[in-house]
Amino acid sequence: MSSRNPIRRLLFSLIVPVVSAQSLCADVLDDLEVHGFATQGFVKTSANSFFGDSENGSFEFTELGVNATLEPSAGVRLSGQLLSRRAGEMYSGSPSVDFALADFSIRNTQTDSLSVLIGRIKNPLGLFNETRDVAFTRPGIFLPQVVYFDKLRNVILSSDGVGVRMEHFGDRANVNLYLAAGQPQTDENIEYVYLGRGYSGGFEPTGLSYIGRLLVETPDNRLRASLSVASTSLDFDRKPTDSIGNGDVDVVYWIASLQYATENWTFTSEYMREPIEWRGFAGSMFDGMSAKAEGYYLQAAWRAREDIELMFRYEEGFADRADRSGRQMQRATGGLVPAHSRYSKIFTVGARWDLSSNFMLRAEYQRHNGTFVLSSRENPIPSDMDPDWDMFSISASYRF
Repeated sequence: MSSRNPIRRLLFSLIVPVVSAQSLCADVLDDLEVHGFATQGFVKTSANSFFGDSENGSFEFTELGVNATLEPSAGVRLSGQLLSRRAGEMYSGSPSVDFALADFSIRNTQTDSLSVLIGRIKNPLGLFNETRDVAFTRPGIFLPQVVYFDKLRNVILSSDGVGVRMEHFGDRANVNLYLAAGQPQTDENIEYVYLGRGYSGGFEPTGLSYIGRLLVETPDNRLRASLSVASTSLDFDRKPTDSIGNGDVDVVYWIASLQYATENWTFTSEYMREPIEWRGFAGSMFDGMSAKAEGYYLQAAWRAREDIELMFRYEEGFADRADRSGRQMQRATGGLVPAHSRYSKIFTVGARWDLSSNFMLRAEYQRHNGTFVLSSRENPIPSDMDPDWDMFSISASYRF
């Protein structure tokens, strides 16, 4: 356990006594619930790489997870999930702790509740981040990439820290407020997103990150609206072989969400903005740079039958809303960063078939203009990417 992460050491020391003292009782273990899921996908693109060598067809999209929930005593709930995720060059499939937390219920009445969460907590950002790895809860094979970046998944997925969840249940609306502080998960993908390539050095969290979400929904869950935000700072510590200096990246990532459901239709829209500031990084184009990434999507899902759903989605994303065409960056870098790498416009049509409550098949077609959503880790030469490309994908998912 890294000495640079005292928060994680503290959380470990708080959770372990609860687990060890309670979970050894045989009667408590009778309440243990274990579930799991598995997804295998196939991706074929007309150009560029998405989750492996997709131009030649890629099976490098696999998700395996097992989770457990235990209530050792009244007002205490322990839960965790182990996840293996393979996604081309970005994620190798090595098992990792997706979340592991203790949920302490402080108050629970018919009209309100209050709970404190300690551990590795899934960040409730937007409508789908908390459950994004469970295929049955996603609105497609892939989440809208201009809002939920798979190329930057881990840093927004979860945090090691403490959270407070407050809920009020009313006749007209239910209100859920979540506030937390902690440290995000970092990996090499962050360098490719914020520095354009990999380095020998790496990013680590600077201080605490802060997460919040306000969710309002009608009692029948037909109408849902939320505003969520995460603020974090990341410190880049160079190695002697790196060609750039040390630096920091400050990020504020927020999402406004709206969803309305009828008996057969569900309409969803989310808008994301991400102000980013680079400090340091001497010897690179990022020295003193700032940008405001932006993305949104409009989506409609139609339940044609009880077991069949069709989905239609349009999304747009930009690396900097002040340069949506990408031409300013292309001119500033002499063509080193092509304009099409700064935006993505995507149309998706998909179908879902629930063969049973445990087994699901999906198929999707996407038409892309731009390459902003692609990872430079899988596409290391920007000028080699094709700005107009197609993607076809299928997946099979099982849960128990």
